[in-house]
Amino acid sequence: MRFRHIRGTDCGAVSAGSTWLETSLREGPPMADEEFVYRGNLEETTLPEILATIHRHGVPGVMEFARDGDETKKVFFLDGDVIFATSSERTESLGDYLLSQGKITKAQYRVSCDELTRSPGRRHGTILVQMGFLKSEELGVAVREQVQAILWNLFNWMEGQVAFRVGRFRDDEIYKIKIPTPRVVLSGCKRINDAKMVTGRLGVRRTVFSRPARPEHLASLKLETGEQELLELVNGKRTLVELCESGPLSPGINARVLYAFLVLQLVERDRASATAIKIQVRTTDEAPPG
Repeated sequence: MRFRHIRGTDCGAVSAGSTWLETSLREGPPMADEEFVYRGNLEETTLPEILATIHRHGVPGVMEFARDGDETKKVFFLDGDVIFATSSERTESLGDYLLSQGKITKAQYRVSCDELTRSPGRRHGTILVQMGFLKSEELGVAVREQVQAILWNLFNWMEGQVAFRVGRFRDDEIYKIKIPTPRVVLSGCKRINDAKMVTGRLGVRRTVFSRPARPEHLASLKLETGEQELLELVNGKRTLVELCESGPLSPGINARVLYAFLVLQLVERDRASATAIKIQVRTTDEAPPG
């Protein structure tokens, strides 16, 4: 994605592997009276790469995604981690999510929606708790699950417009959550349906991966067992195809996790090995449910 900062003029070519977002965040925020906005599209830079950049710089802000004219989603960040997400799709609203998961009944849904209509500005979740349809702790869990569902959907947007604004937002939320962005990247990449996109970003069959020192901003990242085992196989000698075929997960999931490692800078490619026939991995058991 070639992000453009609306304050500045075109800055010339960006080095390989970088983006306008990366460069501008490194340069620091604008003057206090100026808005810091970047615009780009998902065809040029994928969601995992955007998320990794935001976390690397630890900035607060809101990322808005739009496609097909009127479908939009927003992801909110504080200190580089996800704290909330919203969607214009009715099926991804909190009420519809709770109904689809069997957390509330159709009758409870209708009654609470009627009250929501009569009380503009009130939160649907708050109404459900006040009506006794949900316990407060159940609502907190449901909000987190709903936010994750919106995020997982976004990982399969291969095109769409993106705008990122730096600043604090959503301070009005009663139920604030915090989902570490590196975990979002790892879990979301496992759910990417387009295997060709993943392998195209990874390299070719004989691409060799090595492990640099873990970045300081990832010091607290806890890997799942399969993820850790795959990372330990990366030794500066094994190729992409070897890692995908011999890793602890299925070849398709191994490839997706490697892609997450790459954007998070947990692994790096040997550039000298990255020219040959591109790899293909089996796609029958790719993404986990949810």
